[in-house]
Formats: sequence, structure tokens, C-alpha cells
Amino acid sequence: MKTILAGVNYFAGWWEPLPNKWHRHADSFAIEQGEDWRPDFPERVPLLGEFNNQETLNKELVVAGDYGVDFFPILWYYNEKDAEREPHSSLLNNIFDDYLNSPNADRVNFFIEFCNHPPFDVTEDWQWQECLDAWKKIITHPSYLKVGGKALFKVHGADYFIQQNNNDIARCKKQLDSIRELFRSKGMEVIIGAGVMTEQHIDADNPIAHVFDFTCTYMDFPNLEPKDTDYPYELLGEHCRLARQIHSKDAIPYMPYMPAGWSPRPWPDTRACFDFPTREEWRKELELMRNDLLTLPNLGLPLADGSIQAAFNSYAWNEFGEGGIIAPTHITEYMKLEEWSAIFKAEQVHNEHDLIFN
Repeated sequence: MKTILAGVNYFAGWWEPLPNKWHRHADSFAIEQGEDWRPDFPERVPLLGEFNNQETLNKELVVAGDYGVDFFPILWYYNEKDAEREPHSSLLNNIFDDYLNSPNADRVNFFIEFCNHPPFDVTEDWQWQECLDAWKKIITHPSYLKVGGKALFKVHGADYFIQQNNNDIARCKKQLDSIRELFRSKGMEVIIGAGVMTEQHIDADNPIAHVFDFTCTYMDFPNLEPKDTDYPYELLGEHCRLARQIHSKDAIPYMPYMPAGWSPRPWPDTRACFDFPTREEWRKELELMRNDLLTLPNLGLPLADGSIQAAFNSYAWNEFGEGGIIAPTHITEYMKLEEWSAIFKAEQVHNEHDLIFN
């Protein structure tokens, strides 16, 4: 059984119809199509497929499994049945059908990360019911991740979720209880997590601690002034290390994040950018993550007996536009996966807890 459960966030926004994200535009879902940015950023072009489809996913699952990726939290987005929140945004969830139909789905487990940031927020009861209806067929797949016998589910933004429920904690609990009932109707218990930021300490009085079972972070980075050159990757590493220190003292468990990069230069994003890690920098941060998971309290996923399964998620498999990239790409190739495998694939231990990969 693995000592550390190692996951990588998965973003399925790489569709082929235009407009798409391989082109420059005014915002991430713009209607107007700009020029293709791939020739200017060849190190971001993936080797296994440039579009999210069945063929690409089938290859990704084999490679990720071979290199020791245990699970993909996959972003799921709400669109009304007869309308798209943004152009082509209904294509974002096609990845789940591809997963359910893949002959390689048993290579890497997955779970739903309900992406509730605007414009994909859910505020009405009938919208919430549409979400539950859509999740029904996904959660029964044999590769849906279970830890200690319980399935996982994540709400992307904890604060957004509470705000979208008008700061009504009873309403928040009612919605999350409906997720629990959905899983129970399929013969499963579930633990529900939500996204927080690096310096957002969750004490016992925080509403988040009263609503969710654990927290985690999709991605965060230092709030620095934008400039023409990139800041050192070391600063991203320091920031995620700070998160582990802060959240090790939280009232509920925290699954830490590992940034593979942050540099949204292909898109007109005005925030600060950072260098991609060298092999040595990447290895160092992975080793520090492993050491913290084995020594600091409260880091990982809650188990039924009150103990914690050490676990983390990395940003990201395929955030090619933003620079969070672990998938093999031109120039960088398999470097990040090679270091990942050397540190986490062989982590084994025998203990009393069942880590169930179905």
C-alpha cells in the first residue's frame, strides 16, 4: 500500500473547434479567434495529443499510470442543459465520457472537482439538481477514487460555495448532504473537500471547517508585481511550502498542492509569471513535499478512524496556457514525470488502513 497518494489536477479545456485555447484572445473563453500561440511556446505543446478526446486520454492514462500518478481530480463545469455559459464550454465535461469509455481507465483513478467559480457558479435549486443528475453516472465508474473505503468529491472554491449560498451555512450543509445522499444511493460514503488559498488558515470557528471534511488548493502563487521577466521558480516552491506549514495547524485535514509552474504568457493575463522548474528544482520540491507529508500533522485525506492518508495534488497535468504542466511536452519531454516516478511510484508501506483503488 502506498505511503503517499500522489495526484495531478486535470483540465479538459483543449477542444478543437474554434475559438479554442490554443489561440490568443481577450479572455479565456472569448468569442473572437486570435493567432495560434503554439509556435511561440513550443515547450508547452503536448506530446500525447493537443486536444482532449478519447485517443489523447487513452494515451495519457497509460503514461500517467506508468509514472506513478495515482489520481486525476478532473474539473467539472456546470452549463444549463440548453445553453453554454461561454462559447464551447459544454465541451469541458466530455472528458468524463472519454474516461468512462477508456480501456485504460483502470490505470489512474479520478474524482469530480466541481468548478464553481464564475461564470460557472450554481445558485438555484434547479441548477443544483441538474448537477446531481449529471454526476450520477460518473461516480459509479470502477475507477472513481476511494480512500479508506470512501469516495472523494471536491468543490473548487470553498469561499465561492458559501457566498453562492448567500452565506447560509444551513443551505451549504443541505447541498453537501444531497451529494452524500447521491453517493449513498449508489452504495458509497463520500468525503467532501473544498479549495482554499495558501494563507487561509482554517480554525475551528471558520465556516469552512463546519461544512467540509477537508481542504486543498488547486493553485496559488505569491502576489507580486507583474514584470516583463519571470520570477524564479523557487518563489513558487516557497509559497506551497508555506501552505503546508499554515494548514498543518488547521481544524480539518488539508491536502497540499505542488505547482509545476505558473506563467500564463500565451494568454493576455497580467499577473506575475514564474520560470519553469529545472530538473533539480522540481526534484527538490517533490522531495520536500514527501518529507512534509511524512512529518507534519494534518496533511492529507481524512480516514474513518481519525487518522490521515498522506496525499497531495499537483498543478497540473495540462494547464498548458497557464504553465502548470506535468504531461510530456516538446523540449521538456518526460522530465517532470521521471522525477515524479523516482520519488513517489515506489513509496510503499504496510499499515492497517485500506487505500482502495477500484
